[in-house]
Amino acid sequence: MAIDGVEEKMMKEEVFDSTTASFLLKELKQSFASGKTRSYEWRVSQLKSILKFVNDHEQDVVDALRSDLSKPEFESVIYEVLTQLLESVISKPEFELGF
Repeated sequence: MAIDGVEEKMMKEEVFDSTTASFLLKELKQSFASGKTRSYEWRVSQLKSILKFVNDHEQDVVDALRSDLSKPEFESVIYEVLTQLLESVISKPEFELGF
């Protein structure tokens, strides 16, 4: 017996086809054109927050990956932690990291 159609929704396979992609692209372009996107300063602030979080919680991430996925520490640091740090820095290399 399904509860509020949850089981039915889980069984229904959603397809991301060209029609869905076109609709999503149109919505995103409209949103951007409306000017309701976030400011440059907000984006830089978000990148700094990501860098600080990754730096402050590196060992937590490593421990979680070891516990959940049996991923070795070295692999976690190289492929998860450092990759996130590099992606954030590459996104906006001219800002000061400040942590």
